[in-house]
Amino acid sequence: MFRKSLLLIIFATLLAACGGSEGTTAEISAEMTDLMFTPTNFEAPAGAEVTLKLTNSGAVEHNFIILKQGAVYTSGADIKPEDVILNAKLAAGESGEFAFKIDEAGEYAVVCNVPGHLEAGMVGKLVVK
Repeated sequence: MFRKSLLLIIFATLLAACGGSEGTTAEISAEMTDLMFTPTNFEAPAGAEVTLKLTNSGAVEHNFIILKQGAVYTSGADIKPEDVILNAKLAAGESGEFAFKIDEAGEYAVVCNVPGHLEAGMVGKLVVK
């Protein structure tokens, strides 16, 4: 009887230490203006459910695209759909929330691929740790 009680206590303690099924969450806020992100660098924990709070304060549509590591591009037109982790698009004056999760640590490019915007320097970096 003592052994069963001890095993039950150990199991309950381990389950509580794991936090059940709840995962890590994080939040990133960014503003898009004409031809720039503010801030330009972002951080998120690996494996976290990330909420991106995004505002487009610019006069035209913008998007916040997170690219997979190793994606090759020289212009917005070069970006392949299979290289995109998140494409958050907002019209001028809009705000929105978008969710994503990246399991692998590393550096990820953030770009706006509206014609001419990436080429004009509308780029950033997401560091996943």
